[in-house]
Amino acid sequence: MIVRVARLVFGLAVAAALFLAAGELLARVLDVVDRLNGYDRFVYRRGPSVDLPYLLRPGVETTVFGTPVRVNRLGLRGPEAEPRPRPGVHRVLVLGDSVVFGQGLSEDEALPAALERRLGATGAGPYEVLNAGVQGYDAVAEVRLLETLDLAPEIVVVGTSLNDYDVAPQYSPLGILTRKDLDRRAPSLTDRSEFLTLLRWIGGYLRGQLGSQLMARAPGFPPPVALTEAGRGVARLVEQMHLRFYHDPEPAYWNRLRAAYADFARSAAEHQVRLLVAIFPESYQVGRPDPDLTPQRRLLEICGEAGLRCLDLQPIFAAAGGDLFADTQHPNARGHAVAAEAIAAALLGVPIERLWHEPHPLTLGAFTKPPVQRPPFSSLLEWRPSRRRGIEAQE
Repeated sequence: MIVRVARLVFGLAVAAALFLAAGELLARVLDVVDRLNGYDRFVYRRGPSVDLPYLLRPGVETTVFGTPVRVNRLGLRGPEAEPRPRPGVHRVLVLGDSVVFGQGLSEDEALPAALERRLGATGAGPYEVLNAGVQGYDAVAEVRLLETLDLAPEIVVVGTSLNDYDVAPQYSPLGILTRKDLDRRAPSLTDRSEFLTLLRWIGGYLRGQLGSQLMARAPGFPPPVALTEAGRGVARLVEQMHLRFYHDPEPAYWNRLRAAYADFARSAAEHQVRLLVAIFPESYQVGRPDPDLTPQRRLLEICGEAGLRCLDLQPIFAAAGGDLFADTQHPNARGHAVAAEAIAAALLGVPIERLWHEPHPLTLGAFTKPPVQRPPFSSLLEWRPSRRRGIEAQE
């Protein structure tokens, strides 16, 4: 009896091992994970820590979501640049996530290139603007990147997205970017196997936790006959997630965001650079008569705490009007141009209408600085319920 049980267990173990080995082989040969995930893993390389989990890979030229992308030898998107600015050139470093990176846009349409053109057109001197945006970064990763780079900028602009409280994806042993909770960022067994990663994603589908499934259940999502307008469901889902967080922040994530802003201020002071935080709105905050601007108010509060100079771009986008977004979170080329004009005006300390091609009623002082206040409290494959009172995306 014991021998028969032992043989059965051994047979099952061998069958399971063969199944896993065959699945792993097929997953890798057919490149299933990369086909489903949407990210080219070779665009990235491992970073030095869990707070800076990955970097752009220098020298890469590829296509990301249908857009040509090149990474220079400094590890930044765009043309080659020297480690030190040329004499007489004002160097500006722009940090951020996929918004600054210019997801879906050519490098010439993205904010850094638009800002360089706008600054250069003012006659204030030659400017060089470097694109240090990296898809998926949060505020902590952005400040760690600033601490890592040695590029001698005169000015640093931090392009803040409303989801910068979230944790940047981790770089798995397979080079796949995977979102994890703040206290569970260590690699797991599934992170080391493409087949097990695929099975985990299939499990998410069976539980109804894929992005398309959750969007279909989101309020305001269109009926099946209007699936070409699925972006409305995405917008509503993102709006719910982000507003929920800023109305009732989870302390661990909020305190981490506040600490990142304090680190920005410290780093700027240590390196004697001017630093501006530019807060990008999302599409549901523009074109409505009474948008919920709680995220901007919260972010301006922690800007004030840290003594940072901040620019809220929501009024600028609202005044510009028209088509400004490619999707809920990402401005289109026109949105980047509008942001570039406002940021240039703030950096130069001039009214924004001087930079517009025709008179405009909106004006900005140099580096709008909010009053110091304490807060009143101490792509996209797999989406799952999160302890952060929302739903997070698996990239």
